[in-house]
Amino acid sequence: MKKSSRDSIVQLVLYFAVVVLANVVASNLFLRIDLTRDRVNTLSSATEALLRSLKDNMIVRVYFNSDLPSPYVNNRRALVDMLQELRSLSGGKLEYEIYDPTSDADVNKAMSDGIPQIQVQVVNNDKLEVKRAFMGMVIEYRARKQSLPVIEDLSNFEYEVASRIDRLINPNRKTIAIAQGNGEPAFSDIQKAQDALTSRYILLPVNFSAPVPDSVSALILIQPTTIFADSQLYNLDQYMMNRGRAAFLMGMSSASMQSQYASDLPLNLNGVFGSYGFNIRKDLVRDAACASVSVMQREGGFTIQTALPNPYIPIVSNFDKSFTVTQNLHQIVFPFASEVDTSFAHGLHLNVTPFAFTSDHSGIQTGFYNLDPTVHFTQDMFLDHHLLLGAAISGKIHTAVSDSDRFAIMNPDRRKEGTERIVVMGNGNFIRDVFLSNPENLSVFLNTADYLADDLGLVSIRSKSFLPPPLKPVSEGARATTKDSIIAIPPLLVLVLGLVYWRRSVNRRKAYQASLADDEENKNEEVN
Repeated sequence: MKKSSRDSIVQLVLYFAVVVLANVVASNLFLRIDLTRDRVNTLSSATEALLRSLKDNMIVRVYFNSDLPSPYVNNRRALVDMLQELRSLSGGKLEYEIYDPTSDADVNKAMSDGIPQIQVQVVNNDKLEVKRAFMGMVIEYRARKQSLPVIEDLSNFEYEVASRIDRLINPNRKTIAIAQGNGEPAFSDIQKAQDALTSRYILLPVNFSAPVPDSVSALILIQPTTIFADSQLYNLDQYMMNRGRAAFLMGMSSASMQSQYASDLPLNLNGVFGSYGFNIRKDLVRDAACASVSVMQREGGFTIQTALPNPYIPIVSNFDKSFTVTQNLHQIVFPFASEVDTSFAHGLHLNVTPFAFTSDHSGIQTGFYNLDPTVHFTQDMFLDHHLLLGAAISGKIHTAVSDSDRFAIMNPDRRKEGTERIVVMGNGNFIRDVFLSNPENLSVFLNTADYLADDLGLVSIRSKSFLPPPLKPVSEGARATTKDSIIAIPPLLVLVLGLVYWRRSVNRRKAYQASLADDEENKNEEVN
């Protein structure tokens, strides 16, 4: 055998060995490069900590049909990739099984695991068809199960999986009290927020007609509208003295888009809030960075629907992103908000962390509130900037009930001091279902609950967002310059490239003609 042939065979064997070795390594080690700015495709340290805390084996069973078109097939591939990464990080404690439910046995197994068969619309041979499929998974740990019945959106998949693993590892849930009875939104108006909270906490409605139970880890008061009785204020104050963990999410005005007017609420809570270091002002904040609303207008004899910006529905993007409640958030819609005042806190030696502000162009409306978006808004109505809309307050507080109060006399053993951890926002409407089309509204609410309940493990995962950051506002001049540049630059580039090409062609032609002339001259010299 010739030496070259022998070398070729050795080289081929080496290539084959490298391929086999690479496959063996890849099957046991999961590597992925995440080039996104916020590393949204990388599993968070909280998820890694959960996986490392597994004491027993965890089994994940995925029921996902493989013959589905895009985007479902892409979701299936991304799901398998993430499970492979989870298994790699678990040190072998997490295993997964993929089922393609086409046989009766697999269909029955999916049903018994609580995964429903759903209908999806697919395009087959240019025809829209309805196909029945499974797209769910179940996680089993120590004879306990948690399921994800339908997986259609992977943007928050890590949080959905991590929260279920957390529930399996830590089955005991804390209790959060939601105030009811003073005009607060009913649970049916905040159904999505209620469902999200229920998955992690036990929810307990309270109306302060009796003392708040000691089992409550945190209290959330959402946009009350009616006056509180003295007994309710006393029970609220005693809860703050005993537990001190509360979120007060409320504005001081009642607004209606139907009537396009707002009025001050007859709330009597600021007298109590003052003892805790803050106040919520009786006003409405307007902001040039705002959401639009649809308005019917008549033009030229026709009635048309037009989207107009409504400055009383601010889009807040000015956050302290280092704070737990607002970390990694981009924007929240904050309708009909009031300004928060924490100037009392410094005199009471309390710690204040302001975390949400208006933009550089905002203002305050007091007294008479006209919410009609067709009103002409002038620049001098937006001369304020960075008005405070949310803050956290902590430290030692004193009771808001005086010793001469009849409830104080009736309860001589009441507590007069406590330690608080408060989150106050100048609006509570942002968690109504109608405003949760912006998913970060729900994130900031759930982050608040976790912050108060000292359950911070999943905050960093929930706040990971696949949403693009909001565009930075630019001046009219910069916008016009950019627009003109986009129109002018492409044809100018073509013109410049054409001139360069033409000039190079002329130079080549001259060089060729000069070369011919030199050759002709050389021939003549040889003849002579």
